Amino acid sequence: MKKNFCALKIAGSVFALMLSFVANAWMDQWAPEFKAAAANVEALPKVSVSNYVCTATVGGEFRWEYCEGYAIDLNDDGTKDQVFIIPWMGNGLCASGYDVHFMVSDGAKGRKKTVIEGYGVSKSDFVKVKGKTYFRHSKFFEHFEKSEHNHWVYQLFSFDKNGVMKCSNADFGEKFPAVTIYYSKPKFRQIELTAGDLKKIAAETKPVAK
Repeated sequence: MKKNFCALKIAGSVFALMLSFVANAWMDQWAPEFKAAAANVEALPKVSVSNYVCTATVGGEFRWEYCEGYAIDLNDDGTKDQVFIIPWMGNGLCASGYDVHFMVSDGAKGRKKTVIEGYGVSKSDFVKVKGKTYFRHSKFFEHFEKSEHNHWVYQLFSFDKNGVMKCSNADFGEKFPAVTIYYSKPKFRQIELTAGDLKKIAAETKPVAK
């Protein structure tokens, strides 16, 4: 049982890496400003966290401990912030899903915690463009108003001096949110979004302050 579960974890990790690589490669073409724009990210020692996993195949509950962490100045105030990436540990598409926890300096010698869901998250999703640090966020969405397809949505998030996370799509004109139809193989094309679609994206990707 443990062997099968480990195999599932490895397969999910491989899929997540493929997803991250493909998404980043496409975004580098979509927004050339990202090329050679990697932010200074320091890997933190892995920290054990509790994450319960229910699998439909077994019907039981497993305890899995895993976490990756990064140190990075997210709001460009000279203080290293922390990012902890915690996997959902599911299967299929959920094998690439993560809860991303940000601990960002708030300008008052404290830290503000924000959590956002994402897919295929890696340190390459942190980029610095024109002196500002961004988190490149990707999320899976079911169909929008003018399309019955499933989609990937890519956005940019950043932090202000008070440690507050905000959507920074406007910094890149009308390029974001970038929306592509979900295919089993990479095949990207931007689709037209309605006001309702934009509202749905904003609601489902809203960061949660804790």
